[in-house]
Amino acid sequence: MRLCRAAALLLCLVLAECGGAILPPYESVPPPISEQAQRIAAADGTSVRVAICYNAFTTTAERVRAIAQESCGAGTVPRPVGRDFRLTNCPLLEPARATFACVKS
Repeated sequence: MRLCRAAALLLCLVLAECGGAILPPYESVPPPISEQAQRIAAADGTSVRVAICYNAFTTTAERVRAIAQESCGAGTVPRPVGRDFRLTNCPLLEPARATFACVKS
């Protein structure tokens, strides 16, 4: 029994070490926002939003922010606006979804 647990732990550590190649973060669909929030976002220039699915054990915050920056494009800066862990949004092995508003820099 202990050997099985040790093997499972070792496998998790190996996957975490190699996680950048095995479970890369990727752009996803941002969550919907209310009409009032849409009006506010349009008024303050943050109507463009991006979301990134990732595994918190294998991906750094810097990598998530870099992907958000690529998705937002030149002349903007990604500002974090939310994070969720719903499996309907992202797959089981990458359950975290960070949402960013693209703010003009």
